[in-house]
Amino acid sequence: MSNILFVCKENKYRSQIAEVLFNSMTAKHHATSASGKEPAKEVSKDAISLLKIIYDIDMNQQKPKRLTKSLLDNADKIIILCDPKDCVLIPKSYATEHWDIPKMETLDEGSKIKALGKLRQKIAELIVELD
Repeated sequence: MSNILFVCKENKYRSQIAEVLFNSMTAKHHATSASGKEPAKEVSKDAISLLKIIYDIDMNQQKPKRLTKSLLDNADKIIILCDPKDCVLIPKSYATEHWDIPKMETLDEGSKIKALGKLRQKIAELIVELD
């Protein structure tokens, strides 16, 4: 079993979606997500709605989480979903991978759906790699 850590600036949109999608697509591995800077007060209602409409996945119970040393130490793979120079405070001693997923909050509906599909495809490829 691999532990995957998805990180974005506030842990309110992309990383939350990545965590929930990943965990819905595999039972062999586990993902969590966290904020690279300061966690938002809540998960974006738009992200919750988007995942429900497109994939019929309920993520109402998700809460933003603060990045901790324990999360970093327990991760087999750390994936940054935002601009790593702008949003993520991860010590350089940890190996990270960057996925170029646009900030969905700023996109129109069609572009959000396209970005969500790109994220899902990258997760599917990661699961194949881990298996």
